Amino acid sequence: LYTDANGESDYYSPDGKSMRKAFLRVPINARVSSPFNLQRRHPVLDVVRPHEGTDYAAPPGTPIKAAGSGRVKFAGWKGGYGRTVVLQHGDNITTLYAHMSRLGKGIKNGTRVKQGETIGYVGSSGMVTGPHLHYEFRINGAPRNSRTVKLPDAKPVPDSEMARFQKFTEQRLAQFNVFRESNQQLALASDN
Repeated sequence: LYTDANGESDYYSPDGKSMRKAFLRVPINARVSSPFNLQRRHPVLDVVRPHEGTDYAAPPGTPIKAAGSGRVKFAGWKGGYGRTVVLQHGDNITTLYAHMSRLGKGIKNGTRVKQGETIGYVGSSGMVTGPHLHYEFRINGAPRNSRTVKLPDAKPVPDSEMARFQKFTEQRLAQFNVFRESNQQLALASDN
């Protein structure tokens, strides 16, 4: 675990690559009730219209997690989506979370959120047949199937932090080697 000069912590390999993905595959632990399908028959309107996200059926009040770190681009009521949060992740990726019963504490336009942070709770606001989360993943505005899209890796240690990170890594590896050598000596001593 490395903590940078700004107090941000994450796990990295010794060469500075992040040990996690930038996004969770799913923002909630629940069953899929309606998959991504650009030719789906809408359950309320009874017309064929693209379903640009994945629906997860869950009890009302189930916490919804931010799939990735980012900034709240929109938090509020959004037509048929009902109570909705849209997160901006970098320049080209957005995620949308719809039909919430309520927003998470402190969630409003411009708020920064971390991956895994609760941003809202499952509900049945907007045009729905029952409580669920509607989740969308978009790249450059185009909808992608969140269950199959290749998720980007989290960012590596920034160049501006690399010298500090390498020093930290060298110190930790040296400590590990001392520990390993001590264990080997103990093992040899106990064999005699």
